[in-house]
Amino acid sequence: MKLFLMISIVLISMSHPMMMLIAVILLTLFISLLFYTITENSLFPLIMILMILGGMLIIFMYIISLCPNKKMNFNYKISIVGFAVLFLNLNFMFMKILNQNLIKIYFFTFVNMLILLMLYLLITLSVILKNLNWISSPMKSN
Repeated sequence: MKLFLMISIVLISMSHPMMMLIAVILLTLFISLLFYTITENSLFPLIMILMILGGMLIIFMYIISLCPNKKMNFNYKISIVGFAVLFLNLNFMFMKILNQNLIKIYFFTFVNMLILLMLYLLITLSVILKNLNWISSPMKSN
């Protein structure tokens, strides 16, 4: 849980698309490992990794092709506030993830939202691929 919160704080403080992509990949891997430990079924985490990472890689590739090369900057103000909130709540950090009844109660609601997100990314992936086949040229042309 502590790793999940720290990666989320780093994601908020990033402004460069490549660093955001790395943070999203780490969050997806962590969430899929969390689902695997809770459900003890490897099919849903595998589908989640393939769908989310595939869609996010296509979206970030499109964003990176449109934005110019810029220097990677780290926003220290947001990260300091985030780490302060993170360390103030130490009792929450040391709880075991499998013993939390709150996650077990709202697990199915979260799964519905996650399936909706995966469907959105699949539709976005198919639309972008269909547009690339029609145009047969790079997305960014001078």
